[in-house]
Amino acid sequence: MVSTLKEILRDYRREQIVDVARRLFEERRSTDVSMDEIATEAGVARSTVYVYFSNRDELILACLQRMHALLNEAIAVAWSRDLDPVGRLRTFIRGMLERIDENPAFFRLAVTTARAAHDPTSAIGSQLALIGLDVTALLVDVITHGMETGGFRPMDPDRAANFIGIQLYGSMSIRADDPAPLPLDATADEMCDFLVGGLATR
Repeated sequence: MVSTLKEILRDYRREQIVDVARRLFEERRSTDVSMDEIATEAGVARSTVYVYFSNRDELILACLQRMHALLNEAIAVAWSRDLDPVGRLRTFIRGMLERIDENPAFFRLAVTTARAAHDPTSAIGSQLALIGLDVTALLVDVITHGMETGGFRPMDPDRAANFIGIQLYGSMSIRADDPAPLPLDATADEMCDFLVGGLATR
């Protein structure tokens, strides 16, 4: 029991530090925030931050992993319901955009940091690549389900998922820079409608 309480406290403290770091990165519009500042804002000793993270890159990585976990949690709820393929696609798009709305500046910083590193094998680059692979796999599931149930025309699921992923990434980047983005539901509806219907008359 004591061990369990210690683990809960340890996990809580780690998440607290991650949340504070994400907020500071966003407020400063930079990852150039000292570990001392993060510790002060989190209300913990500097040494406590280093118990969990040996440097700032590890903290950025943890922030990305947190965004990834939140995305998976949101999508898991939708996947547990018996939604049709279009409904699942819309929920997926909404979940992605919602993560951007939570921390638009951090999304921009993560992408910029990965590009600046010029090294896809770096920890941050690898985490972004992992998120990308996970997103593609989920899209492949949606597309395959749609073809199996007759809602989507026959197509190569991998190519379709890559295409949708490119469109979604572009939309996320634009939304992250928009000071007054359209409401979340309206944007998800618009994107989903366009992806499913395209430009053809119905």
